[in-house]
Amino acid sequence: MGDHAADLLKVLFPHLTQVVVNSVVRMGKSIRIAASCSAPTARCSGCSTVSSRVHSRYGRRLADIAVSGQETAIDLEVRRFFCDNTNCAKKTFAEQVEQLTFRYGRRTLTLQRVLQQVALALGGQAGERLAQRLRIPVSGPTLLRIIRSMDVPEVPELTALGVDEFAFRRGRRYGAILIDMSTHRPIDVLPDHTSDTFADWLRGHPHIGTVCRDRGGAFAEGAERGQPGIKQVADRWHLLHNLVTALEKAVTRHRSCLKVPEPEPEPAAPARAPSEETPYERKIRERHRDVQSLFQRGVTISSISERLGLDRKTVRRYAQAASAESLMRERPGRSSPLTPHKPYLARRWAEGCDNAQILRAEIANRGYQGSRKTVRRFLNSLARHNGPRAAPPPPPAVADVVRWIISRPENQNDQARQELKDVCGRCPEIADACQLARGFATILRRRDGHRLGDWLIQADDCQIKEIRTFANGLRKDLAAVTAGLTLPLSSGAVEGNVTRIKLLKRQHYGRASFDLLRRRILLAH
Repeated sequence: MGDHAADLLKVLFPHLTQVVVNSVVRMGKSIRIAASCSAPTARCSGCSTVSSRVHSRYGRRLADIAVSGQETAIDLEVRRFFCDNTNCAKKTFAEQVEQLTFRYGRRTLTLQRVLQQVALALGGQAGERLAQRLRIPVSGPTLLRIIRSMDVPEVPELTALGVDEFAFRRGRRYGAILIDMSTHRPIDVLPDHTSDTFADWLRGHPHIGTVCRDRGGAFAEGAERGQPGIKQVADRWHLLHNLVTALEKAVTRHRSCLKVPEPEPEPAAPARAPSEETPYERKIRERHRDVQSLFQRGVTISSISERLGLDRKTVRRYAQAASAESLMRERPGRSSPLTPHKPYLARRWAEGCDNAQILRAEIANRGYQGSRKTVRRFLNSLARHNGPRAAPPPPPAVADVVRWIISRPENQNDQARQELKDVCGRCPEIADACQLARGFATILRRRDGHRLGDWLIQADDCQIKEIRTFANGLRKDLAAVTAGLTLPLSSGAVEGNVTRIKLLKRQHYGRASFDLLRRRILLAH
């Protein structure tokens, strides 16, 4: 091959620089590269002895990465050498080409590394589909075998360890992930989250001096049993989360205080009760209008009776009536059981009460025996004729109140500050909980662990049982809590890796076995 071709080969195919390329042939939709080894010597794989005596030659076909979207294979002629070391168990050995071949491999090292990354990123089925698009035919089970063949890195020497649980199957089966707190990288995965498993792991790694954990008792017990006296650090995020849980319970217990009191109604004229004209009343009005129109024009009673199809006595009664209302009052049985109570209902509606059940109970004490539905229809007619009443503002949600308490005051807007001030003004217990919670949050953010004792004394003297329960929980783990409020260590990196595990589980990683998920977690970095 010419000099330009040799330079091109070094740039595009650096893994072929150690062999002699004899030909490049296109066969259908694939490319075949014929090559042979050219090194004068080879090193024995058993004893590393260098040998130059050739025993025989044979051919290997190696799959390689695709070239211009075309499947590529290398037909490589390799040699077997005699091993001159009489103490070596191998009499002959096959030569390996650096950066190209590996023992028993049917792929090039470049392709093997590509498939490893595909398998780690996507797993079996999804990785197989991507490999087909890349013109690298491989099956899903083969990708899983590639992952299992990769070496898991050894646990490095570290001083601070982070630990947290994650769910294999939520609510049923859990594991534990271990993190190097200096590099924030996972170093191992445990098949469960029991104290026995964690204690056994710590006994095998005595160089660890600090364990950063959550508030769970299993890890605390396992750390003490694995290395008695080891420094334990309670994570600040979990401490704040426990405080938020206590606040939510306290605010929920006083949620009636969150309701904004309605302003006193302004003096106003009583609401006008509508007439609720019925078809019968409409008919009376129309007849009275027609009879009066004809009668005033001088038409006789008999002519009006014939023209309107009414009895002469009916026409005379309509002609003599001063108004249609007088004819309605004369109709027997037109009085409703609700009629005597309508002025009272109109006044109560104007005062702001629009609950039909409450108003029905009130007028029942005044003699009403009708149904609640009748009262509801009358209230609806009041709303139609007098306009809807302005709805009172909704009370703030419990989660909003807790967020106002926990968040930094300097990061809140004026509306949030005012609403929290109003809530505390309506409920002294929420005001006390706010003061204590903000005091603990300040200790946590500034890492003033030496002030925790004073805060616990204040929490014991308060009247909020949820805050007292939270303080008692801190006392049970006082040394780890104090360390967590003092040292810069935090389990944020651990929580981030747990989130990554959830993403891997959504890719159906780990459904085959625990070792597959463990290798995926440890080898992906």
